[in-house]
Amino acid sequence: MEPVNRKVVYRMYPSKQQEAALLGMLGLHQRLYNAALEQRIEAYKSQGKSVSYCEQARDLTELRKAFPEYAALNAQSSQVTLKRLDLAFQAFFRRLKDGDTPGFPRFKAFDRFSGWGYATHGDGFRFTPGDGEKHGKLRLSGVGIIPVRGRARTQGEVKTCEIQREGSRWYVSITLKCEPI
Repeated sequence: MEPVNRKVVYRMYPSKQQEAALLGMLGLHQRLYNAALEQRIEAYKSQGKSVSYCEQARDLTELRKAFPEYAALNAQSSQVTLKRLDLAFQAFFRRLKDGDTPGFPRFKAFDRFSGWGYATHGDGFRFTPGDGEKHGKLRLSGVGIIPVRGRARTQGEVKTCEIQREGSRWYVSITLKCEPI
């Protein structure tokens, strides 16, 4: 059978220092998302042209040179944030085309920005499961090793992860490529 992707959610237990680093990273990703949205709106208003994901990913290089705080973020996770905005625009235009209520992408307040992601295991994050796929440790660049609790029902190869904040709790959603049961 063909392998399938499964999501497994673990609860993270960061120290106070790690939580401060996570909140800082969340703020940077939220500002990046809002700045990219503003760039797309202004380009359309002033020049009547749309800005693509590829153009914004290229601009990310310039942004990282100009602002050291963004250079400290993992480049791939920043690209995932830009891709998230691009998917929001794709959904907007699809709904517009279908005649549904379109729902233009919105600016996100810090409290309404849930998290960010990493596209490749080993580039910015590394997950090490515990015995029997129960609990484990998550290493994030710029944060350190964070203990996590949870359990995967199936074993598989770690592909991607998303860091999410809900209230005062932190979660990691890991995508596993595994054999179907």
